[in-house]
Amino acid sequence: MRNLFARRASVLSLCAVIMSGALSCNTASVQVAYAHVRADGTLDTSKSKNVLAIGGGNGLYCFKLAFTPTNVVATLANDPTAANQGVGFIKAELPPTPLFTCSTIQKPDAVVETGTEMTVNGGTSAGGYGFYVHWTK
Repeated sequence: MRNLFARRASVLSLCAVIMSGALSCNTASVQVAYAHVRADGTLDTSKSKNVLAIGGGNGLYCFKLAFTPTNVVATLANDPTAANQGVGFIKAELPPTPLFTCSTIQKPDAVVETGTEMTVNGGTSAGGYGFYVHWTK
């Protein structure tokens, strides 16, 4: 996330290679959204883009984005002030299941779940993990 210019340069370099062959590359059509969610569940707007709303908390988060994403990558953040510092897991879902909603976002574009090693896939989640998430269309 910190080195977006290097990433864009890599994409442009890849596009140049692709365009020299039979394939084409249109970076203008690529839409990007990303977010840094702090360990307390709040959105760090200075490190976020195209996130219209965030809902949920305690390890289950709903996102309303400026577009409907087709790809997602998420990672836990190294946050020494976070409540959970043990082994953690993160899952991101596209599109979210129709039954999954947050009270403030009834039809989210994306969902992220964080959990401890004891809660993952156990029907519960655990807050206290900060994370980064990146969506593309």
